[in-house]
Amino acid sequence: MDEELKNEAESIPRSVGITPSEAIRMLYKQIVNRHEFPLELRTPNAATLAAFAEVDNDTGEIETFASFDELLNADD
Repeated sequence: MDEELKNEAESIPRSVGITPSEAIRMLYKQIVNRHEFPLELRTPNAATLAAFAEVDNDTGEIETFASFDELLNADD
């Protein structure tokens, strides 16, 4: 496993007072209780993949807003 990923992931349960082992045990317990994976895992659709590519490739114009209200009142 990538050491940076492992360290970052393990810092999150520690920040709320549980060990990484306890977090994994809790995940396993939820899998057993639900009989399914407890997180929704989805494959991005074509529009989402295009948006990712636009950001990754720095193409197009990304509109910014000074406030949340400005965003809500923006014309499409």
